[in-house]
Formats: sequence, structure tokens, C-alpha cells
Amino acid sequence: MLYELMMARTRELEVMEREIAQRALLERLLKAERLERALKRVRATLAMPSEPAQVH
Repeated sequence: MLYELMMARTRELEVMEREIAQRALLERLLKAERLERALKRVRATLAMPSEPAQVH
């Protein structure tokens, strides 16, 4: 009986560890996507022709 409880708890812990690892991976992917979008915005801004200087 005790062995079965220990094995069940071990399986639960393994599942939790996998879920934590998956969450960490998803967080890294989301961060990478946000960085890619920011980089695209910066590149688009740099690619725009600069406005002519206004002479007063």
C-alpha cells in the first residue's frame, strides 16, 4: 500500500515537473514573439524615408 502511494505521488510530481517545463517554454516563446514584433516595428521605422527638414 505504501509503495503504491509513493509511486502515485512520484507520477504526480513528474506530471507537475513536465507542466512547469512546458509553461516555461511557452513563456520563452511568447517573449521571443514579442521581441520579434518589436524588432519589426523598429525596422519599419528605420525603413521609412525621413521627413524633410522644415525651413523657417
